[in-house]
Amino acid sequence: MKPTVLIVDDDRSFRILTEAGLAGEGFEVRTAATLRKAREELDSGAPDVMVLDRRLPDGDGIALLQELSQSGSAVIPVIVVTAYGDIDSAVAAIQAGAVDYLTKPINVADLLIKIHKVLETRGLRERLALANVAHRRPIGIEPRSDALRKVYAELERLSGSPQTPVLLLGPSGAGKQFAAELLHKLTYADNEGAPFVDVNCAALPEQLVESELFGHERGAFTDAKTARRGLIEMANGGTLFLDEVTELPEASQAKLLKFLDSGRFRRVGGQREIEVELRVTVATNRDIQSEVARGRFREDLYHRLAVYVVRVPPLRERRDDIPSLARSFVEFFGKRVKKRISGISDGALGALARYDFPGNVRELRNIIERAVILSPGPILEESAIVLGEPRLGAPRPPGFFTVDLAQDATPPTLEAVERAYVARVLEHMSGRRLVAAQALGVSYPTFLKRLREFGMPTDEHAREQSVPAEPGR
Repeated sequence: MKPTVLIVDDDRSFRILTEAGLAGEGFEVRTAATLRKAREELDSGAPDVMVLDRRLPDGDGIALLQELSQSGSAVIPVIVVTAYGDIDSAVAAIQAGAVDYLTKPINVADLLIKIHKVLETRGLRERLALANVAHRRPIGIEPRSDALRKVYAELERLSGSPQTPVLLLGPSGAGKQFAAELLHKLTYADNEGAPFVDVNCAALPEQLVESELFGHERGAFTDAKTARRGLIEMANGGTLFLDEVTELPEASQAKLLKFLDSGRFRRVGGQREIEVELRVTVATNRDIQSEVARGRFREDLYHRLAVYVVRVPPLRERRDDIPSLARSFVEFFGKRVKKRISGISDGALGALARYDFPGNVRELRNIIERAVILSPGPILEESAIVLGEPRLGAPRPPGFFTVDLAQDATPPTLEAVERAYVARVLEHMSGRRLVAAQALGVSYPTFLKRLREFGMPTDEHAREQSVPAEPGR
């Protein structure tokens, strides 16, 4: 499900430009030009974030803010738009319940930063990631190795039992998340709308784990100003994927076990039991049995999760898959950075086949991404393939970008290094800013904003200004 933003502003041009910018970043956008229309939009469904102008044709946006704060309904995070330099207006908005404000004229890149910040603090990072997953991840491949064919066959069998817990084991970067997504797609082949909620347990703040998973009721703790669904509720009718499950705190392990046994749970601070139907898929790269033996993971929870165990083998045990994976990544990253890469040479494939890949598929992906960026021609040659990481103290070959520090030298500031690196990427991309932004993994508005901060030209056709050479060149 895409995060939803409601734009309330009477400036038609601002609404059109903002809607286009936010939609391109994976948001669902609704708009309103008046308070009356905004109230109708709110009645039809609460957005995840509202951007609210103060000066509207039929009243002050603060009035709507106060209505939301005084109502017993869920509190919607609101970013208020104020006139330039009107500090009193901004203070009044914050006092009325706004979470942040922006002054006109508004840069869409700045608004995106504010919205991302609101979503992250409200525990909606996973939903935002899900909205963009189609833009970030290459398509799957047909298995070539016997080891991967075995995994696919196991997932196919499991797809007929949608409520059976599944434990995915394997080293970091081997493809456990891909296996979880594939199992979900096989299970819900006839229901494309079934949710897949991906949770990295290691990234959840310990004090908020239960609230994130199970949700909370209004007043359950100091900052719980409204009731909120947890990730388990969001996954109802689909799959809840708990990556790094061994990182869950012991108290949360006990509550997860109770949920797995009954299919019911209570929100934090709640009395009512909520029942859901979903598959719980978990993964870890640790030796989970050793974690149980050391008392770091509950034995009863381990046995409940290990109803069916699927081991995802490391890449070195399925070398027959390397060529097709490499070609898939070449195609994916070629499109991402808008370079006409039509294939990969036999020499490059041979170099990949001889390598042990301690980082597994993730490392292969990174190697190909770097090679696509550096490749001067339409075929990825062996010279573009850089394998492994240099050992500490070992001499390094000339790279795309390096920072060399003499023992007594003053290190450059982080901003200076970043500016030099951006300049190097722009030089490599022949000044094409959109392609450079895609290669760096940032949105185009964010990239242009950074160029302005560095004092670099933002016009795609502008003559390149002289910039200091990056350290090490």
